[in-house]
This record gives sequence, C-alpha cells and structure tokens, in this order.
Amino acid sequence: MRPLPILVSITLLFCAFTHAKAWDRATVDRQISKLCEQRNPDDWPGQDDCIAAQRLALQSLRPPRDEEDLVAAYRACKDAASDEYDFAAVYHCYRGRSSAIVTDRAAAAEIAAKKELATLFPGLPVIVQCSFSDGRKVEVRRNDKYPSAIVAKVSPEALFAGRSGIGYSYEWGGAQGIDFKLDGNQLMDRSGGPVKLFMGKCDYR
Repeated sequence: MRPLPILVSITLLFCAFTHAKAWDRATVDRQISKLCEQRNPDDWPGQDDCIAAQRLALQSLRPPRDEEDLVAAYRACKDAASDEYDFAAVYHCYRGRSSAIVTDRAAAAEIAAKKELATLFPGLPVIVQCSFSDGRKVEVRRNDKYPSAIVAKVSPEALFAGRSGIGYSYEWGGAQGIDFKLDGNQLMDRSGGPVKLFMGKCDYR
C-alpha cells in the first residue's frame, strides 16, 4: 500500500472538485492509488508520478453539460478507458476529441459565412474597384447590415468580410481581419512573410 500522506493529500485536493461527487472521495483516493500500484509495481517514484498525473487530470477535467456532441465525446472517452478511475486517459481522450469537434465547428462556420457573403455580395453597393501591378483585382462593397462593415472580392472570386477604416482605407482577411489593407490606391499584403505593397488604379464611387 502507498504511504498515508499521499492519500491524505489527494483527499484534500478532492475537496475542491465538485465533478468528483459521483464517487465516494475516499474510494477515489484508494482506487487511484491501487491503479498506479498495479501499473508500476515496486516502483514508488513511478507510482508517485502516476498519482500526480491522475490528480492533474481530475483537476483539469471539465465535463460538458449542454452541448450534445461534446457530451457524447466525453461519455465515449469514459467508456473507452480501461479503468473507471483512469482520469488521465479520459482527459487526454476528451481533449483530443473536443479539439476536433471545435475545429469542425469552425470549418462549418467558415463555410456558412462564405455562402452568406456570396449571397449578399451582388446586392451590395460598390465602394471601389481596383487593379494592381501584380495582376490582382479588388472590389470593395459596403455591407449595410453592420456598422463599418465591408465585403472585399479579390480575383479570381475570393470573398472576405472586412471593415472600413479612416478615410479611404479598408481591411480584410486572416484570423484578425487585417491580412490585407487597401489605403487609397495602395494595397498592403500582410498575409505571410515580409509585408508587400502594390500600387494600383482605383475607381472610387
């Protein structure tokens, strides 16, 4: 059996964990210790590391409550764990699955946003049309649904939501919406690597 101080420390730690209330806390203490002893027989440092990992996982677990896909992922991870008290396995499994779900949601939201822009764009009032030295063409239209909002079309047919700035300046693209900036007749490309500047011919309406 493991030394009593370790069990006491785990018990104190569990007092802060409301999500462990489904189990008797003393039972959880014993089962974590038992699990780590079985996985690291005669290896007290290994057992200590195992217990610490289980404690950290239990502290980090935040079971989902309302979102069905996340709840299903969490339950699947609990079912897949080789031991009911292997909180580390559940934590790492759920972190991976929930991350994939969030990524899929973001991708779906981006697709939906692009479809909305494609539907809106033809009916929006034109602000400016430009041709630049690198051959690209840019058309900026005002999106009256939101204050200072614009939609930029960059040849061939890429559409971006963006915003208007001071004077004749407009920004769009990238996670922060600032990869590209049109300022007068100059286009600034900050989408990757060194900033590139292009002079163009613009027709403001």
